[in-house]
Amino acid sequence: MRGPGGTVLYGKWRPRGFEEVVGQDHVVETLRNALATDKVAHAYLFAGPRGTGKTTTARILAKAVNCPELAQGEPCNDCGPCDAIDRGAALDLIEMDAASNRGIDDVRELRDKIAFAPSDLDRKVYLLDEVHMLTTGAFNALLKTLEEPPPHAIFILATTELHEIPATITSRCQRFDFRRIPIEAMVERLRFVAEQEEFSVPDEGLLAIAREARGALRDAITLLEQIASMYGPSPSTDDVLESLGLVRDERTEKLAGALADRDLGAALEIAREVAGDGLDIARFTRETIDTLRERLLVAARDRTPEVGVLTTAVAELAGADFRRDPGSPVPLEVACAAAVLGPAQPAAAPAGAAAGANGQPARGSQRPQRRQQGRRRDAREESREERFLRELYERCRMTQPALAAWLNGSCEVLAMDGDELKLGFYHPIHMQKIANDGRTLVEQKAEELLKRPVTLAVERIERSAPASRPARGGHLAAAAREMGAKPVESGPPPRPRPPEEEF
Repeated sequence: MRGPGGTVLYGKWRPRGFEEVVGQDHVVETLRNALATDKVAHAYLFAGPRGTGKTTTARILAKAVNCPELAQGEPCNDCGPCDAIDRGAALDLIEMDAASNRGIDDVRELRDKIAFAPSDLDRKVYLLDEVHMLTTGAFNALLKTLEEPPPHAIFILATTELHEIPATITSRCQRFDFRRIPIEAMVERLRFVAEQEEFSVPDEGLLAIAREARGALRDAITLLEQIASMYGPSPSTDDVLESLGLVRDERTEKLAGALADRDLGAALEIAREVAGDGLDIARFTRETIDTLRERLLVAARDRTPEVGVLTTAVAELAGADFRRDPGSPVPLEVACAAAVLGPAQPAAAPAGAAAGANGQPARGSQRPQRRQQGRRRDAREESREERFLRELYERCRMTQPALAAWLNGSCEVLAMDGDELKLGFYHPIHMQKIANDGRTLVEQKAEELLKRPVTLAVERIERSAPASRPARGGHLAAAAREMGAKPVESGPPPRPRPPEEEF
């Protein structure tokens, strides 16, 4: 399971050419065309989630720009430069971990050495991993060198946090956004690795590994290696699920059925029974959500009345928070109750409670009422797009509050059902900020909500006219009406009278 020198499995099967890179066709084709036409840029910025191939693609690019036998943008992997880079012995491929070497002195040292000619390759390649960890002074020291490097030098910056990269750095690089790898592509690659390592893993087990990895192929191969180490070269599907901590329990189907039938008693009994058996309640909830989603898909295709209750059940269970007490069934029970009964509403004040002994409104009784009127409207009155945008903002706010503020009340969801999430912004400055700095954050959080990868698209729209404001009320207006007053309709102001002539 390990290569020469004890290489871990994902290192042993790291792609050596562009044709082996999985799930990043938009990046691979662009780089191939640039290499084939000899139009290689001086600086690249690779951004995307972990385990999606940023560093691997950077090393392949380093081989390609130094390979004397380059064929249609592909390195030969047989020449001296390719072999040296594969072995990690190339002196002119300088890999710097920006998380450990993040100060201005480290960048100044790099800048002082970049002018020297390459020693064993045709071109020097500087690979700065986790570049978002550099300090502000280090970024400033890198600006001039990044804009006009020597002809023999190429910079490749890699980051998982694109929104933390200064715009002055981004504008000097060709940017490539790496996406989470589709499950089908991950299963195919895992099957190839398993065959080469003489593992026998069922397709259902490979699918479970791919889903658990959440779009990171490196994590998937690591999980495959761990499972083979634990259960041998021929693990069963149950072995894979047990190793991953996944729940395979028929009670997920029963709970989904109880929620679809609005049987709250049965749902609560199942939740408590699962917790009493010592199962991971959070994983059980996620498995139930997957079951509900499958039912929702069938119901939506057949256009059955269950669509509404299933949609509510998925939304409520997905919002269950087990962080405070992972072993408690309370979050699941509350989510089940909300799915069946609807979200809890504040209790209404008893009749006459707002009136004092003399029939007049009690002091302070109107203040809570005004606050209640000013609250956000009930979530059940929101459209699907409005609810998604609100949850997207909340998730972004938990990660990057300053960046999420540009989403607050500045846009509308125009499309969200396909592979593209289209947001319409009222002002250009909000649109540009999210498109340039917040794209990765929004795409990651949207993927968590929609359970599928999406690409962000933005456009400028006009804000719709707000609804007319209703007439203000309150205890003063009510008292005035009781005394015979009538409201005056607002109209155009009276024309001023001409001044009287003086005699």
